[in-house]
Amino acid sequence: MLEFDGQKILRFENLEITNGPSLHVYLSKDLSNKDVVDLGENLATKGNVNYSVPSTVNIEEYNYALIWSQKYGVLFAYTELQSMF
Repeated sequence: MLEFDGQKILRFENLEITNGPSLHVYLSKDLSNKDVVDLGENLATKGNVNYSVPSTVNIEEYNYALIWSQKYGVLFAYTELQSMF
């Protein structure tokens, strides 16, 4: 996680995942999709990519970023969050 011009950003660097149906990026407290913040559709399967985090989200409450298939209800990929603040 980082902040740029007052905006909170989730940044994946050197991302490399398999594409899948209806993939979304979530902030999550654990590896489930029960208590998440949906950051929207997955934008890339390879490279560096940024996702805006709503200013109302307390990022300290979340430990993981998940790439989740909404269509099949399965976890495609995850990473533990590292704060840059």
